[in-house]
Amino acid sequence: MKKIFFSLIIILFFSCNNQEEVIKRTSFVMGSTIEVQIKTKDLQKANLVIDSVFNEAKRIDTLFSTYISNNSMWKINNAIKDTIKVDEEIFFILKKSDELWKKTEGAFDPALGNLIQLIGFDKKNPKIPPQLEVKKVLNNIGWKKIKLIEPNILIKPKNVKLNFNAIVPGYAADICSKIIIRNGFNNFLVNVGGEIFCKGDNWKIGIQHPRSKNEILMKINVNNYGISTSGDYEQFIIKGKKRFNHIFNPKTGLPANECESVTIIAKDALTSDVFSTAVFVLGPSKGINLINKEKDIEGIIVDTTGNIIKSIGFKNFELR
Repeated sequence: MKKIFFSLIIILFFSCNNQEEVIKRTSFVMGSTIEVQIKTKDLQKANLVIDSVFNEAKRIDTLFSTYISNNSMWKINNAIKDTIKVDEEIFFILKKSDELWKKTEGAFDPALGNLIQLIGFDKKNPKIPPQLEVKKVLNNIGWKKIKLIEPNILIKPKNVKLNFNAIVPGYAADICSKIIIRNGFNNFLVNVGGEIFCKGDNWKIGIQHPRSKNEILMKINVNNYGISTSGDYEQFIIKGKKRFNHIFNPKTGLPANECESVTIIAKDALTSDVFSTAVFVLGPSKGINLINKEKDIEGIIVDTTGNIIKSIGFKNFELR
């Protein structure tokens, strides 16, 4: 689970009074950074809670990582039999994946492990393979090949590999946020590899300009929402005059190429994480239609001409 840099910039948490401070700590997880900020008077308790949050994020990473031999994901992807018994947490992610695969018309598809391995965005030196190799891999990808049976059975062809990079960071942000809330803190921000959940009145987030790393495209103000951005500038290869990014269209096996960036605001970070990827794959027209028909989801799309398209309710989050 790897991102090169954050697409969302935490600009400021303001309105602190003299008795409260904002404690901020970072750690390394999922091939990226986890950042936690808590506004509080009780710094000692906040530090203990952040320790718990970091431990939980690392536990989730260990469970779902495709980089660790003999963990749960390795066992699923290397199972000899098609019928696999999984634990409750993994089955939850499988069910959410199935639900969101259907809701996004297949644009979100976590059964692309073979394609990710072929192109190599999970390694140091990705490359664009010959079209013939991509066509061969298309036979061994796709959530349509997956079947779930309650309460804990996954049926998966043994040559199909799963990869939850587009859902687990958001899931981790949500789980870590619940730990903070359970401990009595209600003004905080959790950022897991760029997937954010924040609660409190004054979190100000900057959306990075997709073609200018040091420029903020827009500022938004959010409270009790997840925020995620998918962009073609996060991981990419330049071949000739073409930019090949890390977000694949499951139907073609090629990088999605109609958007520069997509930012989604949703009720939880898992949903914003998934929808930012799905809308990027669908492209501006189908993507904005998907956002507008979903309850409690807003978004902004930058297409490849630099045109900005906003969902109906996005203006409610904009800072002027």
